Amino acid sequence: MHIDPDQAERLHKFAHDLRNRLIGMQQVIERLQEETSAEERAEFVIFGEQQFFKALREVEMVMDDLGVVRGTVTPVPTRLLLPALISTHVDHMRYRFDRKQQTVVLELDDSIHVMGDERILGDLVDALLSNASKFSDPGSVITVRTTVKDQEVLLDVIDTGTGLSSADLEQVFVRFAWLSNRPTGGESQGRGTLARAKQWAMAHQGDLHAVSNGLGKGCCFTLRLPTCA
Repeated sequence: MHIDPDQAERLHKFAHDLRNRLIGMQQVIERLQEETSAEERAEFVIFGEQQFFKALREVEMVMDDLGVVRGTVTPVPTRLLLPALISTHVDHMRYRFDRKQQTVVLELDDSIHVMGDERILGDLVDALLSNASKFSDPGSVITVRTTVKDQEVLLDVIDTGTGLSSADLEQVFVRFAWLSNRPTGGESQGRGTLARAKQWAMAHQGDLHAVSNGLGKGCCFTLRLPTCA
């Protein structure tokens, strides 16, 4: 395999940065084996997670810089009744909501149809529901709403959870970006799911947006899709 000098320099920088992240994670493992307070252990865990996701983000960046082609999503569209799809996937996720005693309020227009790939749109709905549950407090309410506006179908997933800062909003759809919010129930953090969800939305000629009034003030994720007669 032949690489040019610019690529060699980029790989050298990547190797250096990745080595630093791995050293950071090794240090966390060593410190967690020592006698430490609960507060210190929590700080070490956060630092270790930060190093882990920064390493994953650096892998993504070097692949972009080297022009590596990623797998693309090609939907196989059929005419779908969107409220039925949403209700099915809310039921699939019921165990997660029940575990945190969360209530899901459905405000669905039963007449809305879209052209989409049932599996991919189902995965997208799952991603939004999972994210809302993960970053919402036990006992809270999550609202799922569908509307039609300006020839677009809008699906809003609204929570009252941890919210996002303005800096977080700029990176929320960036794979493996480190955001300031944390899951409320100790759930694992994938930090790549929302990036994939946005890709899935765009593959359907739509888009995915997020708004938040700040940390601790909840979020609204809005999926936009073309209308279907």
